[in-house]
Amino acid sequence: MVIPLDQRPRSGPYSGLNARSAKRFLTQAFEEAGLDFAEDDAREIVEAATGLDRTAMMLRGTEFLKPEVFETIKQHMERRISGEPVDHILGWREFYGRRFKISKDVLSPRADTETLIRGALQRLDIRKPQHLIDLGTGSGAIGLTLLAERENTSLLATDLSEAALDVAKSNAQTLKLQTRVDFAQGPWWDAVPNDARFDMILSNPPYISNLAMEGLESEVLDFDPDLALRGGADGLDAYRAILSDAKTHLNTAGWLGFEIGFDQAEALTDLLKVDAWDKISVDRDLGGNDRAVWAQYPKSAS
Repeated sequence: MVIPLDQRPRSGPYSGLNARSAKRFLTQAFEEAGLDFAEDDAREIVEAATGLDRTAMMLRGTEFLKPEVFETIKQHMERRISGEPVDHILGWREFYGRRFKISKDVLSPRADTETLIRGALQRLDIRKPQHLIDLGTGSGAIGLTLLAERENTSLLATDLSEAALDVAKSNAQTLKLQTRVDFAQGPWWDAVPNDARFDMILSNPPYISNLAMEGLESEVLDFDPDLALRGGADGLDAYRAILSDAKTHLNTAGWLGFEIGFDQAEALTDLLKVDAWDKISVDRDLGGNDRAVWAQYPKSAS
C-alpha cells in the first residue's frame, strides 16, 4: 500500500522526497490505481513540477523538493488518480519535439499523428514555396509543425471552433510562426475562399463512429471535445465533406493527406478511387497500424 504523500516521514527540509524518489512514489501510486503508463505519467509530472529534464534529473535528482514543488506534485498526483490525463493537468503536450498548449477545446495531439507529419515532409517540394491548409486544425499541431520544419511553407488553418482557433493562435505565437499562418473559422471548405489553392491539404478529422464512441475510455470522452472525435455512423462523414471540394482547392500535383482510424484504410481508399484520385497510399504508425492515407491531385481533373 502506498503511504499518502502528506503522511510520509519528512527527513528532508520539507517532504523527505527528492525528484527521483517522488517519481518512484508516483509510479507506485499510479500502478496501484491501475493506470497504463504509470512510469511515464510520473516522470512527466515530476519533471514539469521541478523544471528538470531527463538529464537534469540524473544530475540534480537527489535534491530535496521545495515546499511549493511538493504541493504541486501532490495535487497533480491526485488529479491523475482521479482520471484526468497528464496533458490536461499540465496544459500542454509534446508533439514532434515541440510543446503545444492544449485545452478542453482541442484534441490533444497523439504520437500516432506524427505519422502524418513524416508523410508530409516526404512529399513537400523543398525547391519552391508551398502553401498548405490544415482543415480542423485544433491545437494547430499538424500545420504548425510543418511550418516549423519547412521554412518555405505558408499555412491556412481552419476550425469550426473559435475556442480551438484561439489555442492554435497561441501556439503559433509561442513557436514564432504567426507571420506565415492565417486562421479561418467555419466548417471545412466554408471557411476557405473559393479561389484559394493549396499544394497540400491536411486533416486529422473526427473519425470515430457513433457506435465506437460508446466504448471510448472516460479519459477520452471526458476530456477531448466530442466535436473532434465523432465521425458519424461509419466514421467517414468528415472525409466525405473534405473530398467534396478538395479537387477545386488543390494545385496540380498537390497532395491530400488524412489521418485515419486503424481500420479505415480500405474504406477511405475506396472513396478516393471512386473519386479518381492518383497515387493512393497508406502509411503505418510505429505500432504497425494503418494511420495515414495519401492521394495526389488527379491528372485528369481540370
